[in-house]
Amino acid sequence: MKAKIRNIDFSTSFAAALCIGTDINSYYPTPYSYTDTVMAKLAFFDQIHDFFRKKRLAYEYDRNAEAIILIGIFPLDDRDCFAEKHILPRLSALKEQDHKIICGIGLPAMNNLHLQESVSTSKEAFELHFFETDTFFEYQKSFRRNPFSFEDYEKYSERALKSILMKSGDALENIAACMDLIRSIHYGNKNAAIMRAMNFTGELAYQLHRYHFLESDFYKYQDALQEKVLSAASYANVKTHVLNYYKEILPIIYREHRGSGKMMVEQVKAYIRENYMKELSVEELAAIACVSPTYFSHMFKNETGENYKSYLTGIRLDAAMELLSGSDLRLYEISELVGYKNVRTFVEAFQRKYGVTPGIYKKQL
Repeated sequence: MKAKIRNIDFSTSFAAALCIGTDINSYYPTPYSYTDTVMAKLAFFDQIHDFFRKKRLAYEYDRNAEAIILIGIFPLDDRDCFAEKHILPRLSALKEQDHKIICGIGLPAMNNLHLQESVSTSKEAFELHFFETDTFFEYQKSFRRNPFSFEDYEKYSERALKSILMKSGDALENIAACMDLIRSIHYGNKNAAIMRAMNFTGELAYQLHRYHFLESDFYKYQDALQEKVLSAASYANVKTHVLNYYKEILPIIYREHRGSGKMMVEQVKAYIRENYMKELSVEELAAIACVSPTYFSHMFKNETGENYKSYLTGIRLDAAMELLSGSDLRLYEISELVGYKNVRTFVEAFQRKYGVTPGIYKKQL
């Protein structure tokens, strides 16, 4: 239960929340039961509280299974150095007792209205231990600007998928880059980083299954990976689990999907259906089938009765018909959406297949 905010003389002092916890496994050599672990943590929190209370530096505000939150009261003159002068020496004394101390310091509060902000920022600073090897974090000094966006994440994840589909040698490198990007985007938010990592691997598995690169029994491996990610003690561990997983399954995928021409063509057709709005070269499609461009063209026509360009055009024009009948988009907008940069080329292709121009088809509707 949260304690009542005490009266603080803000004319001579300021307050800052301290979120302090410990990695219980760092000093217990054998696995404890959940109850034993919780009891050990609560006893340690009591020790921390008594230690700071006796020094008249802080009082307990709240606690949970991960940490105890203290409200520290410091001289106003020490605002720029309070952590170095008052907190770090006390934490060092506690460390001598073989406890791994993790501490997050919130923003300084100059009045009671800012105390809740100090509490919330101390929790955010505490969460940084999941991303770093350090154990002491000041919110105002530790957080940095994230230079990446979710659009960057989409690009990185698409690149990772494409490198696997094309059986590229840099697939593992692209997966690692995407994991690093997730860390940067969600830095400071442990749960968001874990969920994003799980979504990334889950989406890769889903797409690989759609492209016939993964069979259903691979999902048991995916479930095992998700369990490891959820229980990881740090983001470095999350990344290691993910990379080890793909180091294991990528060779299997590459080895087992050098099968029949029919299977390879099905993989390419699935890829075309998902990416028809983009420029698709014969080299790119041949790489997915793991054959030369010349052999790919022959193989595709032999299996489907049409060349890959004709199949791609059919997919694009079918999508165009849906947009013509179900939207008010202009002709040039539909042309771009289905993969044609030139409207005239789109109109001519549509007329060859359906006998009328897109504009006339729209009027007939």
